[in-house]
Amino acid sequence: MKYLSSFWFGKTVFVAGATGFFGGWLVRKLLQNGADVVTLVRSDKPNSQFFLESLDDSTHVYRGDITDQALIERIFAEHPIEVFFHAAYGADVHRVLDEPLECFRSSAVSTWQILDFLRTNHPHCISVISSTDKVYGRQPIPYREEFALQPLHPYEAAKAAQDHAAQCYGKVFKCPVAVTRCGNFFGGYDFNLTRLIPGVVQSILQGEIPTLRSNGRFTRDFLYIEDAVEAQLLLAQRLSEDESLYGEAFNFSYGEHIEVIDIVKQICHLLDVPAEVVVNEKSTVEIPNMQLSCEKAEQRLNWTPLYNFTTGLERTVNWYREQFITSSVKSYNWLERTMAS
Repeated sequence: MKYLSSFWFGKTVFVAGATGFFGGWLVRKLLQNGADVVTLVRSDKPNSQFFLESLDDSTHVYRGDITDQALIERIFAEHPIEVFFHAAYGADVHRVLDEPLECFRSSAVSTWQILDFLRTNHPHCISVISSTDKVYGRQPIPYREEFALQPLHPYEAAKAAQDHAAQCYGKVFKCPVAVTRCGNFFGGYDFNLTRLIPGVVQSILQGEIPTLRSNGRFTRDFLYIEDAVEAQLLLAQRLSEDESLYGEAFNFSYGEHIEVIDIVKQICHLLDVPAEVVVNEKSTVEIPNMQLSCEKAEQRLNWTPLYNFTTGLERTVNWYREQFITSSVKSYNWLERTMAS
């Protein structure tokens, strides 16, 4: 670990959203660094790192909803929690269209409730709230933290409300809380095939030509999942040292806006297949171009990523390829197994 792993040894840490793509990696890293981890699981997801790697056996697992205030109070009553990570409700823009109110409850309402509980009962508990780069909406790139938030899509609106709640409790009530706004996560154990990289890799490994839901010219900024975890851990550590960070939001990404079609070509190259792709114009809800400026994190947190997009993509594709080969030897398809769970 690039940053101070000794900070986490013996710390009691609460992670909401442990079965998510990011949450699983976060729990894994915390355990590696000697933390005592408490997790909240809304529903069992066998197709998650948390259960596939038996991380549940090494953590205190509570089952329930992040908006259940009685459950949250019980968790804090039973454990001396020092750091809280809110990573519940992952980014799936199409799922949100089916359940916009649930997204708002799990993101915004839960954040207001928990931070108000901490304000009056555990004022020294450090909180890191996972927002998103989507809160900036459709405005000129690169996005900077001082930009006004301009959400439109229900997911963007819910995360923006969550974002503002965290800023409020940090700046007005002086709670040790801060916000992360990250580029698109990617890496191993991402089984959400609606996302670009796992979806393209799956198609290629199954001998199919990848199909994009856009024309391939959308641009995105990315962050390899292990860098995303390191960024969250670093921010929590800095909150323990510097009150001027209370209520602040920080961008984390590689600062590149890469066309979707170019990412597909890179994956094809890594898998040694022709760079073929089917494009269309189905996507109507996504922001066309996104890029983050990370100058604030670099200057105030002294943050630099461990990887870059190219090395992160190589590690990701190699992980999927190894899983595919291993599962093929066992005579069943690993993606079908995980998605069917």
